[in-house]
Amino acid sequence: MIQTGATAKQFVFPDLETLEADLSKVKMEDDPGEWARLMNIKGVLLMSGEKYQAAEEVFNKAIPPADNVLKCKIFINYSKSSFFARKPDLALQLVNRVFEIAKTCKRPHANILTGFAHLMRGQLFYRSKNDKAALTEFKKAEFFFEGEADLSGVGLSCMEVARVHVNNKNLPTAWHYLKKSENCLLRFGTEESLGVSVCKAVALFHSGREEEAEVLLKKAYAACNEFGLARYMLSEMLDAYLDIRNKSIQFQKKLV
Repeated sequence: MIQTGATAKQFVFPDLETLEADLSKVKMEDDPGEWARLMNIKGVLLMSGEKYQAAEEVFNKAIPPADNVLKCKIFINYSKSSFFARKPDLALQLVNRVFEIAKTCKRPHANILTGFAHLMRGQLFYRSKNDKAALTEFKKAEFFFEGEADLSGVGLSCMEVARVHVNNKNLPTAWHYLKKSENCLLRFGTEESLGVSVCKAVALFHSGREEEAEVLLKKAYAACNEFGLARYMLSEMLDAYLDIRNKSIQFQKKLV
């Protein structure tokens, strides 16, 4: 079940061995929904281990018995796996299938799943250097998440919008979306807070305020016990942190 807002529970992934044990207790013909749900998690775990071919096989098996909500989640995860496997065309085809299926789902699932699909498609366009198309997708994601008051989704979408504007040196607009993103994500985890801080640091860097940027970035990473004492090229840090792999981790709990 998809949960929205600050009350959403943190999903803890099992290890692959534990999941296989759970799968051994469930037969597809007896409980197709539960079997497909566990197979989706298995695909995500394989993807995380960079076993993309195995993940593809698992996702393909999980799709037929899944209900439409779960089908959408599987297609989004499958799309990510295909992107990591350097199959961007397949990744785009897969995420495009979500939009029609999501229309058959009830609220809030329909809007939230559509939001995630737009977020994923925006990331694919961004990585293809198509900033205009990426920006359109991120704004659409923001719209659908706002329709269900999903603050984490709104925050992540606004961070991506800000990211595009920062990279294009459109700083006044970037600061507007960074503020909105920060307001939405303050109540969530350190990953989200770190992402906003990185965006703000790069915006400061491009504003000619490099020392402020470095202080902010070091403070943010020190709070997470990561890289707090190191000096990094701020102009490179944005993509180093906010690439599609790291970003996928932040909303993965809603896609299992």
